[in-house]
Amino acid sequence: MSDEIGHERGFSGREITAAVVFVVLAGVIAFTSFNTGMGMSGGAGAGEMTAAVASAPVNGQSLYASNCVGCHGANAVGGIGPALGVTAAWTPAEFAAAVLQGQAPGGRALAPVMPRFAESGFGGETATDEQVEAIHSYVKSLQ
Repeated sequence: MSDEIGHERGFSGREITAAVVFVVLAGVIAFTSFNTGMGMSGGAGAGEMTAAVASAPVNGQSLYASNCVGCHGANAVGGIGPALGVTAAWTPAEFAAAVLQGQAPGGRALAPVMPRFAESGFGGETATDEQVEAIHSYVKSLQ
């Protein structure tokens, strides 16, 4: 009994080998998982991945609300800027010239406070013909 009290048992060679094999396998699995994850996420050295996003239809009411309503009013009846009822009779090209370059039909320059959306764009993005047409359609629907 006295031998058992002060005697500590060490690890056997087999237990040490098993622990080393476990640590090496865990490292290999971790390294492989990391590299696989980097490839899937588009990380370093992987091919570029982009999400497939369907382009949303252009909403004239939304564009009007975020770019025009502050000056022309909620129903295009005017405010800081004039009422837009007259624009319903404008051609798409005339409306686009007014919105994009600040040119009314007949060559009259619109007030300097009117943004030139060809320069500023809508929401920081370059203005498109489709957006201008959508706003024109929305304004015409208010008449």
